[in-house]
Amino acid sequence: MHAPDGVSHPKNQICPRLLCMGINFKLKNAFEIDQKTDSMNRTWVGWDPLCSDEDLWRVNRGRWALGPDVLDQRFATLSFDGQIRVVAEIDGLEDVDDPRRQRPKKALIGQVLLPGDPARDCLIGRRAPSGRNPVGYFDTSESDALSSAQRAVRPPESRATYLVTYNPDLWQLKPTDYERECASTDSGRIVRGSWSTGLRRKTIVPGDRVFLLQQGSGERGLLGSGTFNSRVFQDNHWLDESKTANYAFIDWGTLLRPEHLLPIEVLKAQLPHQEWEPQSSGIVVASPQAEELENLWSEHLGRPIHSRTTPRQRWQLDPLRRKQVEDLAQARLEKHYRDKNWIVEDVRYGHPYDAVAVKDAAVLFLEAKGTESTGSSVLVTRGEVDHARQHPGQCILGILSDIQFLSNGEVDPRSGNFRIMPFTPDSGELIPTGYSWTPPNQ
Repeated sequence: MHAPDGVSHPKNQICPRLLCMGINFKLKNAFEIDQKTDSMNRTWVGWDPLCSDEDLWRVNRGRWALGPDVLDQRFATLSFDGQIRVVAEIDGLEDVDDPRRQRPKKALIGQVLLPGDPARDCLIGRRAPSGRNPVGYFDTSESDALSSAQRAVRPPESRATYLVTYNPDLWQLKPTDYERECASTDSGRIVRGSWSTGLRRKTIVPGDRVFLLQQGSGERGLLGSGTFNSRVFQDNHWLDESKTANYAFIDWGTLLRPEHLLPIEVLKAQLPHQEWEPQSSGIVVASPQAEELENLWSEHLGRPIHSRTTPRQRWQLDPLRRKQVEDLAQARLEKHYRDKNWIVEDVRYGHPYDAVAVKDAAVLFLEAKGTESTGSSVLVTRGEVDHARQHPGQCILGILSDIQFLSNGEVDPRSGNFRIMPFTPDSGELIPTGYSWTPPNQ
């Protein structure tokens, strides 16, 4: 395979120096940038826990002040909050224009490494280089020393299942942050974060299944489920920073509000051979209890969780594809009202609705839902439901269903069946799993 013209590549050999170094880019919380002035055509940069490794690498691989010696390195990483979160293997370096400077800056070209690659797994969770400079270097000798044969070892097909615990009596999640994370998993997104694994330090591997068990003096039961995205690493203890604790990164696929958890009484009755009051995180759910737990959890959620092939709005996990679907539905709804001489403003960020339409003294709150399915039911958040109940007669829902994609991966702008209706949540079937709303027959 040949590289594009103008792209240089590192040597295809292990770094010859005694100490092999990797390059790290230190990220801040995601923020928007002006796409018109960005030579890489980006709309945002930084760390977003709802985005995949590939998306995070795509928007953060440049623009940086880098010299040609960066090609002496084999691995590049993205860090946030002092810990390495994404690992890529460097393939090349390219110039990118910087409108603020005469000299161009650089962007790395590389392949994001997936969970299960030993070179990635021994870097994820490590402390990032310290200092104020957003570009830093650190020792990657362990990853560089791995041979191709060692990295090609396939992980076992069977995965283990673990319980991690949360006790609000000892430490509490921030209600606003947790509500936002619940809403994110409601809409089919992955929420990424780290969690304590108790005394367990070795057996957890990326891809293992994990359930979040709420303990304490209040409501007890299962709050969430996901998969481990790293091996165990050490960091400051969550209660006492003078001590260390074991952690692993987790991709949460489902997070429930406490009032919707799967009660511990049900767990004990249905799976009596499993320990449901552990002293700490990291206990194993052994077979066949693990399979029975998956079935019980699926029944509680009212949806399958083993497969994501069913074309429902909830399963739209590819962030780039999902954004195209959402943008098309939003554009179709806004155009409908602009064509009727309404003044429409896009306010989708930070509000429980996507747009506001104004004509004379009338005000409408517009909510757009896009899906590749038939759209017989759509996901609505608690915030959207509460707002619609508080503003009866002013909320409009536009559903663009049966959206198609072209062979090049772009959404077909002419596809889809579009319906507009009043959004009155209590007139249809509202299922409070976070929610799923089936509109009444129109």
